[in-house]
Amino acid sequence: MKKQVFAYLIAGCMLVFAHTSFAQRVTLEDLLDKAMVLSQQNEKQKLAETLKDGSIALESEANTRGNDMKAKLLGQAGELKNLIPLATEGTLKTDVLGKVINTIRLVVGANQINNLLSEGKNGLLGNAESLTGSLNLLNAGKEALNVKDQDKLGTLVDAVSGAVKKLNGQDTSAKLAASSAKKTLGKIVDLIKDAV
Repeated sequence: MKKQVFAYLIAGCMLVFAHTSFAQRVTLEDLLDKAMVLSQQNEKQKLAETLKDGSIALESEANTRGNDMKAKLLGQAGELKNLIPLATEGTLKTDVLGKVINTIRLVVGANQINNLLSEGKNGLLGNAESLTGSLNLLNAGKEALNVKDQDKLGTLVDAVSGAVKKLNGQDTSAKLAASSAKKTLGKIVDLIKDAV
């Protein structure tokens, strides 16, 4: 009986952690989008607050789910903090903010993929939605890359998207898709690590 109660307790804790991690990711993506809108509307104070919240969310991403990309995530959190005084003064240019935000999208998307890859093929199974979200983040941020790397990233994302859609099952086709996707996803992570 005690073992059963303990198992339920562990399962409950894991669900809470999974929900928290998802909430952090959604919040960070929302903050990035919000920052761009506020910049275009010249909402100085709200923009400064959003950048601060974004830097905190990035630090949280780095410390709870950043594996070997922790330094890059923390570096981008620092970039956001550096923009806060400019936002407050009203001198932060939207295109400068856009480049930083696109770089953050790349680093966060690659980090999410990298964390799943660290669990091997099993980390990919059942995570089609999460991986699709990460690939969408990479697509949204690829303008921060040079043209050659943009093309390379686009090609890799296109190549892996079909396999990623098949990952939600636990059958043979999902396992084959995981094997197929693993190598290409690894190339995507390596590309971002080198380019950013």
